[in-house]
Order: sequence, then structure tokens, then C-alpha cells
Amino acid sequence: MNGKIVPDTEENAKKCLCPGCPTYNECMNNKEEHLYCSRGNTECELDEVDCLCGECPVWNKYGIKSFYYCKSPEII
Repeated sequence: MNGKIVPDTEENAKKCLCPGCPTYNECMNNKEEHLYCSRGNTECELDEVDCLCGECPVWNKYGIKSFYYCKSPEII
């Protein structure tokens, strides 16, 4: 575990909705990034289109409240 609220596990990675998010872009896909609430934000440039964090089973399981972890990984 990495010390964050959300453990970086295979189970959480499989449930992650990041790759289907409207904000998720080609750069993120090419780097095979996801699970930002655990692994940290992207270095890719992004436009905030919409956010699926609130619908994500990982987000709900751990009771986190913030959005756009791809941009800012701070868990509040």
C-alpha cells in the first residue's frame, strides 16, 4: 500500500472508471494510466470535460469526496 486512503490493488484497478471518463484523453490512454485516486495525477495536459469520480465504485468504497484526481490527487 502507498499510504493513501485508496490502496493500489489489482481489484481497485479493475473497478476504476478513469479510462471511460470524458476527461480521459489519448495521452493518458497511451501511458495506460488510471486509478488516479491512488496512483497520483497525470503529467498529461488535460481539459476538464466531465468527471466520473462520483460514479466510481472505488470512490464510493473508500468514501472519498473530491473529484478530478487525474488533475489533482489530493484526497479530501
